[in-house]
Formats: sequence, structure tokens, C-alpha cells
Amino acid sequence: MVRIEKSRYDAIYRLYLSSDYFFPLIASVLLDRQNGAVYADDSTTPSQAYVEHVFGFAQIFGRTIGRFEQELEQYLLVNKQFISAKIRLYAPYLPSFLAFPEHESMRSYRQRFIMDSDGLANEQVFKGDLDKKLSLCAVDANNVSLIETKFGIVGRFWRNPAEFIRGSNAVVVLYEGEPASICYAAAEADHRAEIDVLTLPEYRNLGLGKIAVIDFVKQCFKLSVNPLWDCFTNNAGSMMLCKSVGFVAFRTPYPFYTINK
Repeated sequence: MVRIEKSRYDAIYRLYLSSDYFFPLIASVLLDRQNGAVYADDSTTPSQAYVEHVFGFAQIFGRTIGRFEQELEQYLLVNKQFISAKIRLYAPYLPSFLAFPEHESMRSYRQRFIMDSDGLANEQVFKGDLDKKLSLCAVDANNVSLIETKFGIVGRFWRNPAEFIRGSNAVVVLYEGEPASICYAAAEADHRAEIDVLTLPEYRNLGLGKIAVIDFVKQCFKLSVNPLWDCFTNNAGSMMLCKSVGFVAFRTPYPFYTINK
């Protein structure tokens, strides 16, 4: 298992584009837009690779190479050499070393959702007196510090505030002038955006997340970006929200492993 230098990420990215499951958070590392680490069986002609985002999201892809997977098992399950507190492994491809019964407790399932422009909900979501209390805004240099204070997400995936402003296309819902809900791209790659949405506890159950998501998706379409939604199958709120906006399930749920240090 060889750690790949950034100058050789292109070969890994080409390998990634040939895989069946594409996650913008993984691609963003390979495109050097967000931080992470990349490992492969060979630095020149890779057949199998493992990409790890600095926040812990990771994926294994390519053709199965026995030695590579043995060393990866040592890295993930024995030595636990990863930097983040835990690995969040997208596992539509499940390596044999994770298929043992003793690792069942680490497994959950996630569902990918997609949407085309015809599926977007168009109903008026501001209603009655609530309409007078709400407004929308983008994130810019003037309010990014406030957004980070309120939501704590500016540096979660993006390297710095400037890159968050430029790359996340965030939509903020203001309630009586105060940030209440936000929808943004956790990552964007190959004209695909990974949606993340968060509503502060005191503003939940008002439909603000839906307002933020609809406006964010409309922005994506204007930019010719395909918005992607991905969530745990037992997250009833997230599943209901994305469907109410117009997202539909893409393929069947896939395994997801949480590996703690």
C-alpha cells in the first residue's frame, strides 16, 4: 500500500471515474480541492485505491488486489493510523476483511438520492405570518464568521472560509434576521454536489430546511450542477425531507462502516 503524492492523483481520479459509485467528497480529495490522503497498490499504474477525506469519509475502489487489501486491513482495523477520530467508509464495494460477523456492529446503511429539474418541488413554502419573518441570503466575507459561529460547518470540509464561500454555494435562511438554517455543498466535483443541510434546534419543525434545500437546488440547476443527497436509511427526517423536495432513490441502499480509533 503506497501513499500517493498529489502530482499522481490524476491516475487515481481516472480509476475513480470508472467506478460505479461517485461521491463528491472523495473526488474533491483527488482533485486537490479538499484535504485528505490517497493510497494505492501502485503509484504508476494503480489498480485499487483507498481515498480518505480529512473529515474521515473514505472509499475503496478499483480491482481487488489481495496484498493491498491486507495492508489496508492493518491500517484501518489494527494500527488505526487514520488521522480523524473515525473513518466513515462508503462501502458499495465491500472488502472481504470487513465481511466478518465481528464487524457487524460497525455497519449501517445509506441511501443515495438524485433529482432532475422536473422533479423539484415548486410549491410556495413560505406561509402566512411565517413569510414575513423569513429571508434568504448567501454566505460572503461579511457574514462567514457569523455562519461559522452559528453552524460550525465552514471548516468541516472546506480548507478555509474563502473556499467555502466560493465552492459551497451556501443558502442561508434567516428567521427575523438571524441565521436559522443552511444548505450547502459539502463538496462539488464533476458537476455533482454533495448536499448538507442543517437547521438550528430552536428553529426546527418550521420547514426552514426545505426552504434552504429548494433554493440551493435551484442554484445548482442554474450552474449545471447535479445535486446529490445521501443519508442513513434510519434517518427518517432526512429521508422525508429529500423526498418532499423531489429527490428519488438511486439504486438500493449500500453498506456504510464507521470505524473508530
